[in-house]
Amino acid sequence: MARFSIAAIILLGLALRIAYTASIYGPALNLDYPGDYWDYHIAAKQILAGDTAFTHPVFLVRPPVYPLIVAALNVNRPLLIMLNQLLAIMIIPLTHVLARQLRLPRKLALLAALLVALDPTSIKYSGILLAEPLANLLLAAAFVALLALKRTETRTATVTWGLLAGALIALAALTRPAAYLLWIPLGLWIVGARSGNGKRGWAALAIALPSVLGMGAWQSHNARIFDNGNFTSIGAYNLLYYRAAASLHLAQGRADAEAVDLSLARRVEERLGNETDQISLDWKERHRANTGRVDAAMRDIALEVMLSHPAASALTTLVGVYQSLVEVWGALSLIGGIWNMALLLAAALGLWQLLRRRRWVEALFLLLPCAYFIGGTALVCTTCMDSRARVMATPLLAVMAAYGLARAITKWRPLSAASGAGYGRSQDRRR
Repeated sequence: MARFSIAAIILLGLALRIAYTASIYGPALNLDYPGDYWDYHIAAKQILAGDTAFTHPVFLVRPPVYPLIVAALNVNRPLLIMLNQLLAIMIIPLTHVLARQLRLPRKLALLAALLVALDPTSIKYSGILLAEPLANLLLAAAFVALLALKRTETRTATVTWGLLAGALIALAALTRPAAYLLWIPLGLWIVGARSGNGKRGWAALAIALPSVLGMGAWQSHNARIFDNGNFTSIGAYNLLYYRAAASLHLAQGRADAEAVDLSLARRVEERLGNETDQISLDWKERHRANTGRVDAAMRDIALEVMLSHPAASALTTLVGVYQSLVEVWGALSLIGGIWNMALLLAAALGLWQLLRRRRWVEALFLLLPCAYFIGGTALVCTTCMDSRARVMATPLLAVMAAYGLARAITKWRPLSAASGAGYGRSQDRRR
C-alpha cells in the first residue's frame, strides 16, 4: 500500500505541474520565457558553437552545469520543460526517504511527500525554464546521503557517503550558485552528529573534498578567464543593485527606482576612475559579468550604502525575509501565500517538538539549510526573490511540517473525542 501511495502522490505532483505549465505556456509549450532563462539560453548556444572552455562572460554569471543540459537538448524548450518536470517530481520520493531516515512513521513520511507535491512554489519553479529543478534534486539527494553518512560505521562507508554528499552539493552549486557555501555548515553538522560513531574527521573531510575541489576549480577558471576569482559575479551585482538599492530607495523616500540604479552605476564607474557623463541605465547590465576589480567596487559601495542607512537596511531585511518565506509572484500569489504561512506554522511547530524531545541533531539538520538559504537571500538579495529563495529547502520544511501536523492532530483527537462524548451525554439527558 505504501508503494501505491507514494506512486499516487508522485502522479498527483506531476499532474499539478503539467497543469500549471500548460496554463503559462499553452499547449504548444512555445511561449518565450523572459528573465534568467536567457542567460542559460545564451550559454547553451555558446557551448553548441564550440565554447567548451566557457569563455563567454555569461559563464561568470551562470555556472556551466545547467547550460550543458540545455545544450544537450539542443536548446529545445518543450523538451527542457518536460525534463524539468521529471526532475522536479523525483524530489517527492526523496522527501519520503528523507522522512523515513529521520524516523517518521510511514504515514507521516507520506504526508511530507504530499506536502512537497502540493507546494505552490515547487509547482511554479518546476514548470519554468530555470535551473531550480536540477539544483533542488541534487540537494535533496545530498540530504539523503548526509543522513546515510550519519549512520555509517566503517571507514569505507563513511568516506563513500561523504564523497557522494560533497559531490552532490558541489554539483548543486555549479547548477545554481546559492548552494556554494552550504558544505561548511553541513560539514560542521556531521562532526557533531557523529559524536557517537567516531571517524568524524573522515566524514567532514569526505564532504569538504569534492566541494572544495569542484568549486575551487570553477573559481580558478573564473580568475584565469575573467580576472575574477569569485564563484560567480551575480553575488556582488545582487548586493548592489537589489540589496543596497532597496535600502537607498527606501531611505530617499521611495525615490524613482531607475534613478537609484543609475546613481549606483555612476558611483561604481567613479570608483573605478572612469568618466560618468555618458553613463546610462544599461551600464547596470554591463556590471553583471565583470572583473574582480569591478566586483570589489560594487561590494564596497553596497556596504557603504547599507551602513549609511542602517534603519532602511534593517527594514528591507525584514521585507526580504517575508518575501523569501511567504510571497509567490505570479498566478499562484494568493494560494501560494496562504499555503506558505500554513507550511511555516506547521514547520515551526514540528521544529519545536523536536527541540522539546531534545533531538538536537535532527533539528539542526533540518534547520541549518533553511537558515542558510533564507539568511543568504536576506543579506545579499532581499527584494529580488519570492519564496523561490527557500525552494531548495522545501523537503526539509515538509518533514518539519509533518512532525508539526502530527502533533496538532494528536492534540485535536482527544478534544474531538471528548466533545463527541459530551454531545452524546447531553442527547441522552434530553431523551
